Amino acid sequence: MLNSNLSELYADDNIAVLTIDNGPKNLLTEPEFIDRKTLLDWLDKHQQVGGLVITGKGKHFSHGADVSLFGASDEKALSHKLEAGRELLRTIEELPIITAAAINGGCFGGGLEVAMSCHFRIASPKSRLGLTEVMHGVIPGMGGIEKLTRIVGKEKAIRMIFGCEMLSAESALETGLITKISEDKDALPETISFVKELISGKSMAQINGIIGTICRAEAGIKDPSKGCFEKALSEVNAE
Repeated sequence: MLNSNLSELYADDNIAVLTIDNGPKNLLTEPEFIDRKTLLDWLDKHQQVGGLVITGKGKHFSHGADVSLFGASDEKALSHKLEAGRELLRTIEELPIITAAAINGGCFGGGLEVAMSCHFRIASPKSRLGLTEVMHGVIPGMGGIEKLTRIVGKEKAIRMIFGCEMLSAESALETGLITKISEDKDALPETISFVKELISGKSMAQINGIIGTICRAEAGIKDPSKGCFEKALSEVNAE
């Protein structure tokens, strides 16, 4: 197990599990809750990993930033920390593997921004989700506005953010914010099984080729799948 900043990281067979761990509410006192380079180096050393599941330790995914730090923080230093957090979330979004958030309890503010950086979000029946920064006089600081808009659409995103809505799991499913509601009160086991089922029987060349192509296509890169078929075929022929 690797402990880094406000989190811990370990491999469950071919799935990496990244757990936010900072007190009862898993507050993101540092937006970069795991060092970006540390995460990439760890994944590079665990070439068998085809999926990443992010969760929170204990009862909650994460209640986001520690709002008591807003007024006390130097604005320049805070901006630097937010950019480090944004870069980490961009890195997670661009990983060429399946990513999913296992959401239990509260998933608010920066916590929801982390969850929305994943391809899938599976929430426990009693979880609640929302971007609630407006009630503290600020706005989402790690790309949450654009992430939410991409996932649920402009109208729903505006209503959710301005209304500081905290959606139940059922409402989040209806809105399209989450993929599914777990049958168990702990979403982690089902989320791991969900990702394992997706990548079962797939080679790393297939996983990397499909997810990498989608990411490059979203970024507007020309001919994003170039060479991916050949790499997957080469892996088949090598068996």
